[in-house]
Amino acid sequence: MRFNWGAAPTALKDFGGSQVHLTIHKTGMPFFDALRLYGTIDLYVGLREDVLIRDAGSAWEVTGRARPNRLAGRDVKALRQVLDGWNRKNPKPDAYCPLVRDRLEQNKPLPAEKPGPATKAFKGLDAALQAGIRHTAAADYNTLQGGQASESTCCVAEVQLADGLLAFAGKKRVQAGLGDILFLPMFEGQIDLSRVVSPLHIWMRLSNVTCAQVLALLALRTSLFAEGYQDRLTAVVFTTAFHGQRSDNYSGVVGIASTAIGQVKTAALASHLYRVLRELVRAAWTGRGATAFVPDALAMAYWLMHPVPKHLSSFITSQERLRRDRGWRLQAFVNRDYVREVFEMSIGSWQGDHEAVRKFARAVASGIYHARMAGTKEADERQKAWYDEVTMLRSSPSPKAFIERAMILIEQGHREHSQVGTTHRDEAFDPSALLSSLGKDRSSFEEFRDLFRMYLVQESTYQAKAEEGEDSGNTEPLVELADDNGKEEAE
Repeated sequence: MRFNWGAAPTALKDFGGSQVHLTIHKTGMPFFDALRLYGTIDLYVGLREDVLIRDAGSAWEVTGRARPNRLAGRDVKALRQVLDGWNRKNPKPDAYCPLVRDRLEQNKPLPAEKPGPATKAFKGLDAALQAGIRHTAAADYNTLQGGQASESTCCVAEVQLADGLLAFAGKKRVQAGLGDILFLPMFEGQIDLSRVVSPLHIWMRLSNVTCAQVLALLALRTSLFAEGYQDRLTAVVFTTAFHGQRSDNYSGVVGIASTAIGQVKTAALASHLYRVLRELVRAAWTGRGATAFVPDALAMAYWLMHPVPKHLSSFITSQERLRRDRGWRLQAFVNRDYVREVFEMSIGSWQGDHEAVRKFARAVASGIYHARMAGTKEADERQKAWYDEVTMLRSSPSPKAFIERAMILIEQGHREHSQVGTTHRDEAFDPSALLSSLGKDRSSFEEFRDLFRMYLVQESTYQAKAEEGEDSGNTEPLVELADDNGKEEAE
């Protein structure tokens, strides 16, 4: 049989599905709009490998290829489930659903139909669509006792049928309603939804919403590194479903571009930060209530959400406290690459010499150990001695006082151990580069001091020895110490 190449374009025109372009206008409720977006894709495109999502500001634009035969009747079935819950027969699904699709394809407002209450199939679409005092509900005292599950709808928000239909389909796709806080990722660009369907939702039960938001963002971005879609994640929308009549049930959106999470360049750092924060959160909120780790968890979460210099300084102070208390598994600064990347997220314009600062911090760490800690038997006393020196360096009023204090520690440590501050221990720093890194004003000095403190925590943390030929600063893993009686510090 001979193939007619001239007729190939016509024969293969709809190969893989027919081209579809849909426009979903936003309502202003981020989580509700996200459900509508995913519902539209599920009903009229499907989980395809070539779905293109574009945020046009007031609307979402979706482009892809759809196989009509596989999607036929999906919207009709969804609308019948909605109407059956209310015991309504109108509008007729077979006539109404094609009208909804036509409006989506023609970039026109969805058809106006009698709205339905946010109950039954429309329950849980968004925390903003909940029971409460609305319009003239206060005229009758009995209506104030109404809830979303109540048969009375005078105190319940109403949803346009077409919008609710799309959101209902989206809720079915992402299995909404699990946990107290539900997160949905928002992608932009070409995405293979069939490969990211598993991280399409994440749920958790945490006492602090901010920590839950950060963990969700970190978990999603870490998982997307495996598929190469980490740069397509633009935001995460969320809604809460706390039990009882609580005033803090709300929904919102978290943009990722302005966060430290959105600036993470490597999967290794993203996963490490996720593990550290997860352990901090577990230690901060237990079954018995809040613990002393709450400030540490919040300090890290605030920096991850808003990586400004003041939050970085609080994050460093928290890491110093954890190092003092031997919170080895809660250390974020475990190698030099992580330190540099974290620092540049908050202070990207710094022009100093990272290697000079790191070697200087390494020499000071050795000086503190040999001059203040080596002769102390009690583990807690050794940690206290280390933290006392760190506190004094942190509170240095001027660059001159800071350098003098640090040099005294190096000199006293060298007196106890002749290799402190030498090339034998990779501690021979360049004085000229170090002094130029200090800067000429107070702001520059504080930036230098923050970087030094980060390297000091990293170089003071006991690490396993690297194999011969490896770069110990980049590859040595953080390990948990077996006991308190020995080998707590690397010599």
